[in-house]
Amino acid sequence: MKLSLKLTKEQLDPYFLEWECISVQLADLHKQRNKAAAEIIQDGLTIYKKLLTHCRTALQDEGFEPLNGTERLSFIESSPSTYAAYRQLVELFVELKKIIARKRIEFKYLNES
Repeated sequence: MKLSLKLTKEQLDPYFLEWECISVQLADLHKQRNKAAAEIIQDGLTIYKKLLTHCRTALQDEGFEPLNGTERLSFIESSPSTYAAYRQLVELFVELKKIIARKRIEFKYLNES
């Protein structure tokens, strides 16, 4: 299977859709200053890690991640109940989506050549 076929919207959208649901929940919990956000953010972390693993496998690149991804992930894991951790996870998903889009474009141009 071509690498680009493993990064299709059909394969990756379920991760992002699941994250969107969790993100809405987390936003509401943080507005209410509810400490249950710490538990819900764990679900978001799980989805992020699965998505990152899928991308790394598809690209055959263990170093694939957003800028400072490892450090940011450590921060989120060390303080999951904070709003800052939630914002970092949001940004990791946004950046990962952009990187994946860029990779798709690269594959498209490589396949056309």
